[in-house]
Amino acid sequence: TDTERRIARIWADVLGVEEVGAEDNFFLLGGDSILSMQVVSRLRRDGLHLATRDLFTHQTVAELATVVRTAPQREDDGPVTGDVPLTPIQEWFLTTPRAAHHHFNQSMLLELDADPDPSALRAALDALLDHHDALRMRFTHDDASGWHQFNPPPARTDDVLLRYDLTGRTAEDADAALAKAADDLHGGFDLAQGPLLRAALFTREADRPALLLLVAHHLVVDAVSWRVLRDDLASAYRQAARGDEITLGERGTSFLEWAQRLAAHVAEGGLDHELPYWEDVVSLASDLPGEPAESGDAETAAVTVELDEQDTEALLRAAPAAYRTRVNDVLLAALALALARWSGHERIRLDLEGHGREDVLEGVDLSRTVGWFTTVHPVALHVPEPEDLGPDRDWRALVKSIRRQLRAVPGNGLGFGALRTFGPPEVRERLAAGAHGRLVFNYLGQWDARPEAAEDGLVRTELGSFGQDHDPRDGGSHPVEVVGAAQHGRLAFTWHHRPALHDTATVRRAAEEFAEALRHLARHARGQR
Repeated sequence: TDTERRIARIWADVLGVEEVGAEDNFFLLGGDSILSMQVVSRLRRDGLHLATRDLFTHQTVAELATVVRTAPQREDDGPVTGDVPLTPIQEWFLTTPRAAHHHFNQSMLLELDADPDPSALRAALDALLDHHDALRMRFTHDDASGWHQFNPPPARTDDVLLRYDLTGRTAEDADAALAKAADDLHGGFDLAQGPLLRAALFTREADRPALLLLVAHHLVVDAVSWRVLRDDLASAYRQAARGDEITLGERGTSFLEWAQRLAAHVAEGGLDHELPYWEDVVSLASDLPGEPAESGDAETAAVTVELDEQDTEALLRAAPAAYRTRVNDVLLAALALALARWSGHERIRLDLEGHGREDVLEGVDLSRTVGWFTTVHPVALHVPEPEDLGPDRDWRALVKSIRRQLRAVPGNGLGFGALRTFGPPEVRERLAAGAHGRLVFNYLGQWDARPEAAEDGLVRTELGSFGQDHDPRDGGSHPVEVVGAAQHGRLAFTWHHRPALHDTATVRRAAEEFAEALRHLARHARGQR
């Protein structure tokens, strides 16, 4: 059917595969919860409507086509304005001591297909600021009442797009100018004045493609937001370059509405049933060897481990089918084993970051909403026989055990931060004690999805983040942060840590044992023990 063809085309783009059949399963093709939101977002822009949860219950193209409906055109109330409650992750960030709250960004460097039309690019960026309310957010602080967040109406500003002509320079000079401009952009945000999204266009010699650097403060974006912004920027630019009026489709649930409804849900007792679980987890000691330390100023180092294309393909495609589970469960099985070996304990405690766009409130659709929705929650995992890291270990049993323990986490962890932020004072106090583990894990998903194809396209290649995203004096949220993603066909994980607390050689050993466990899981999933 036509609907099946449209779904299959979007799946192929998002999953980075050549062809998708009617009976293919989204998750067995390597789909995950973040990619599922990208599918929903693109379908919505095509006028087709479904909830993210529909992809989990209808996992093939044919099944999904039966529940997709033509979205009734909602009346657009226009841009959202007014005061916005701080969400749990925003409140945590703003109330944590930092060297520079204004310098905590995310970025994306794009290689462009050709030198773009600057006026069309400027119009496309203005359209993003108009359509996505969070990008216009402002933050102010006073000693009496703390931090406030508010949404002003759209207003054209002259400093959203900066232009740099690097022609006539040596490659070395051009690269140095690019790096300096990026660092100036990163360090230049004013939380009270905005805008908190800025771009820089670099034109270079004819044989070197133009580059576009997008930088946004983390308070207004997250990893899912960048996927939405990437697609919307390309779409808006195509429309502007053709001289069309720019339209980015319906607005979903606004960041303002989400923040208000989440606070109300907690106030009405909607998450009270989760309290016993969270109180039990925070009572557990975090047991990585090392000295206690506050987040904040500290010298950091990084160790990166990478898997080859064959093992990456096995973990993203074969493992979900072999173990009947999600990619995240497989990654956490390997991580839990490595941490149990490091700590010397079978029961380990760590913090998990999640995308936070959970289906907990009726009528909420966050698949196309830009903002910082990340959740951080503690989890305790039991790992039997951590001394066994050999190929003959029962890897299926390990994954099954970790999967079962992760499914016991209520609501994918959303409630922990919500109760800590919006709950009554005694609840906030109980959850604050021991709320922070010593290690946090954040899997950002797959970044090999193809941008939407079009002849008058804007983006040729994504080059990842660029420049000094964070003030170098800030030591990060946890003593150890493990951040990973799949890009260019390879899974890679970086272990950020503080050498004053955890010796780099020790961290490297744990990271390499994590990678070794992943390779065993990949081979086991392929049936090549």
